[in-house]
Amino acid sequence: MLKRPVTLICGLAFGMMSASTISASVAPPPPSFIDDIAKQIVPTPTASGFDHYVAVFADDLTVTMDGKQIAPNKVAWVATERHRLGKVDRIVVGFAKGYDALLVIERYDDRSGLSPEMLADPRYTARAVRYAVGSDHLVHNIQIVQTDGILQAPN
Repeated sequence: MLKRPVTLICGLAFGMMSASTISASVAPPPPSFIDDIAKQIVPTPTASGFDHYVAVFADDLTVTMDGKQIAPNKVAWVATERHRLGKVDRIVVGFAKGYDALLVIERYDDRSGLSPEMLADPRYTARAVRYAVGSDHLVHNIQIVQTDGILQAPN
């Protein structure tokens, strides 16, 4: 008499597990052009690789930080980014199909407000950066949300 309810419960449990596996399946990979852009953006830009980093941006690129425009075009953004060479660590957080945008978390050591005599005072700044890609497979818009710097011991 006990065998039938146990079989029913086991059957329901198996059905629920397989249904949750199907609904939680892995999302398809991003298009190859998004992957190519991520390969140029994510590694920390160096002087030798800066041209590859810059190549993914459209000439009409606009960049906003916390809702305010900080670069009206590619030239202005490149000038801003050049001083961060070798200082930015990036991780890709995600890509959402249909939005053609890449979300990246950046962390960099910003000592821009310190005197040159200051030897150690790492101020890591964290920002979430959304790179919006156009139909030409170039980045046309960058939206940045940034935190204030925090004191943190270097790694």
